[in-house]
Amino acid sequence: MKLFLCSHFSSVGNLIKEEIKMKKVVFIPTASINEGYTGYVGSARKLFKKMGAIVTEIDISKEDFSTIKSTFEDTNIIYFTGGNSFFLIDQLRRTGVDKLLKEELEKGKLMIGESAGAIICAPDISYIEKMDEKPEGYSQSDDDGLNLIDFYVLPHYLTAPFKKITATILKEFPDLKICPINNHQAITIDGRTSNIIGES
Repeated sequence: MKLFLCSHFSSVGNLIKEEIKMKKVVFIPTASINEGYTGYVGSARKLFKKMGAIVTEIDISKEDFSTIKSTFEDTNIIYFTGGNSFFLIDQLRRTGVDKLLKEELEKGKLMIGESAGAIICAPDISYIEKMDEKPEGYSQSDDDGLNLIDFYVLPHYLTAPFKKITATILKEFPDLKICPINNHQAITIDGRTSNIIGES
């Protein structure tokens, strides 16, 4: 499995520009669609364009499954923007796209997860509720994540405006294997090997 997990894609995307250059990318802004601030979505779009990626944008909360399936099958890279982690996991699980995503990742495709897109990879996402409120209409009976990794990404660590809340989350869950990253770091996973890259 190949994953690139980060807090702020436009700050670290250049670290993997050779893997993105001229590749087909499915760009999923679903986590951000109900958020007030979405500047990170626009900056990610610009970076993909600058790197010469062939981008198809798709919102999994609004598109039919057959279109999502054919788009996923015809892409090299699956990218999730930041936003609300609970809304994103709810839409993935409700539509069955969570299973489709895993099938595509098993084929060796790269998943890029920014903030919420990184958080959902964990076994469970309840640890992030202080940062992300559950949306109205949340339809899941539990807070299971995709379980793609055996640890818990804590994005925007000690970074404004999340400085206090990220410190609190890290302190409140001492038994969880939490991996905090700032906006200039990313976690790369290739098979069973994981590394933190970027500026500390």
